[in-house]
Amino acid sequence: MKLAIISDIHGNLPALDAVLNDLPAIDSIICSGDVVGYYPDVNEVCARLREIDAFVIRGNHDAYVIGGLDPDPAKTSVYRTNWTRSQLEDSYLHWLTNLPIEMRFRLDDLFLTIRHASPWDEETYLYKDSPQLAEISLGRNEMLVLGHTHRPMSVKVDKGMLVNPGSVGQPRDWNPLASYIILDAVTKDIEVRRVAYNVYAFQKRLKSLNWDKTAIEILNRRREES
Repeated sequence: MKLAIISDIHGNLPALDAVLNDLPAIDSIICSGDVVGYYPDVNEVCARLREIDAFVIRGNHDAYVIGGLDPDPAKTSVYRTNWTRSQLEDSYLHWLTNLPIEMRFRLDDLFLTIRHASPWDEETYLYKDSPQLAEISLGRNEMLVLGHTHRPMSVKVDKGMLVNPGSVGQPRDWNPLASYIILDAVTKDIEVRRVAYNVYAFQKRLKSLNWDKTAIEILNRRREES
């Protein structure tokens, strides 16, 4: 069985469509949260995920919009939290409200857990060098999939693996290409895939909507700019 795992779309429909058009033959799609937040295509992204029958959990930005978590008040304008809530159609707001914070799958001999940020909450950032990785217990056939950092990662934790597909809608690893992974549940091979879309056209559209400058500029950051 092969799975596409995506995360952190953040209302960026052009990036999501580019990823969906790039998909090889797969059995299912899993999204580890942050469907909305930051960018404007909130109804369209929700619709697309429902059309393809993706397995979706909620992320912290989804929780902010539905009132499940309180965002930093100083950041709600760039997050577009209140705007997103006001724009969402009732059916999609209801759908987001009912997303779980965790999913578990057994695929052959692989035990797969999907969460957004960490095993214990929806807001902790976990990177390859995070000391908190030592607090995670995984068996030999266990894999934990997280999002949240917007950076692809695959690292051995305890006896298992922690995997992050990176971000579809707002990569933060100084590579503007949309990021996702293909997981082979039999071989446990993980392929990180990067996909181009018309970032500049999206940025131009955002500027015409008087979008937050920071949210626009982060979309095309490259390594040489760091």
